[in-house]
Amino acid sequence: MNNLQQFTQLPFPHHAYGIESSHSIYVELEEIIPKEDFSYIVHRQYDSFKIDDARTIKSLQFEKTEKATLFVLEFTLINREAQNALLKVLEEPTSQTYFILVFPNVKKLLPTLQSRLQVVQYTTNHKDDLRISAQSFAEMNLQKRFECIKEITDKKTDTTVTKSEALHFLNDCEIYFYSKKNTKILPVIFQARESLNANGASVKMILEMIAIHI
Repeated sequence: MNNLQQFTQLPFPHHAYGIESSHSIYVELEEIIPKEDFSYIVHRQYDSFKIDDARTIKSLQFEKTEKATLFVLEFTLINREAQNALLKVLEEPTSQTYFILVFPNVKKLLPTLQSRLQVVQYTTNHKDDLRISAQSFAEMNLQKRFECIKEITDKKTDTTVTKSEALHFLNDCEIYFYSKKNTKILPVIFQARESLNANGASVKMILEMIAIHI
């Protein structure tokens, strides 16, 4: 059930929201948000939200406006330092400032940051948006898997897989291999997800690790 209807009119019941989703939901939000009631809406997408990004948001929210302002921040990864910086922003919001944070897993956020968010239940099915499914990847031989990884991580093209897409793929792998009762690979998938959060993490190397262990 998608509980986004609370965003159809101002004032919103709460000043900061968290929505779990591995994909952007801004199109859905844009359709229902009363844009005419805001002085401006800031929408940003990050593979990895960093402390400098939190500082930028903090400075932007202090700009004087006649109407309300809204920040829609969608990120795949966020480290502890960035979370603490973002927490300070949420703890001291300016008047008529609202935040909607979109992330894959609320459990990956610090408890202190979670406590500042009103978590909104949202469900969607983006199965068809996967660059490659876990099942088709598993059915390839090792050489084909490496060829596939090389193709989708080639930085010379405009279609290089993002960390968000890699995370979506890893989530699909978890579901697929669990359904196949192949639980031995699950710790590798969990480790791969953690590795994605590291600064400078190589998506290519992470996917190759999965390819080898299948």
